[in-house]
Amino acid sequence: MPSLFKRIFARLPMARSTRAYDFALAHVDLSQAERVLEIGAGQGYGAAHLSRALPHAQIFSVDITTECLKPERLETGPHPPIFIQATAPALPLSSKSMDAVILVMTFHCLPQPQQVFNEAARVLKPGGVLILADVDGHHWMARPFEWVEHAFISPLTHAYTPEELAQLAERAGLRDFRVMRRPGKERGFMMWVFCVSA
Repeated sequence: MPSLFKRIFARLPMARSTRAYDFALAHVDLSQAERVLEIGAGQGYGAAHLSRALPHAQIFSVDITTECLKPERLETGPHPPIFIQATAPALPLSSKSMDAVILVMTFHCLPQPQQVFNEAARVLKPGGVLILADVDGHHWMARPFEWVEHAFISPLTHAYTPEELAQLAERAGLRDFRVMRRPGKERGFMMWVFCVSA
């Protein structure tokens, strides 16, 4: 069962923010995408937003638990997301089946980070894109962020640097690694990582 802190946090407006998804979608062409995977379903708001933003695609969303999911509150697109209870290091999905894999404020608390990248690379079609939005480990807020997460949410939390993520991507066989930040907020704590399946 989710902790009291997690349940309270999940109700905050920031937990429902779709800006991180919109920034990512503005910088990658998914107009022909048929199947998109989100890792970290949470309450389901991100997957629901993706189903509206990509009405032609089927969105799949995995999480280690579905206890926080609020399907009755979700406004979805024409193809409602398919929610799957699973762990990111062992995705129950076919190889080369996804056009994109998206992780928004999720990767920092996942176990087996290299295996997560390996699994993302496995399920991506050739030319498919991995999109990761998370806290930049170089930012001054990274350490306080980790302390709070360790105390209340997950002892696994680690704010990764772009260099660490680049190594994980390279070892997974992903290419064209790039990091982006919002214009005018280059010193902000959020970064977006994009890389492509070979």
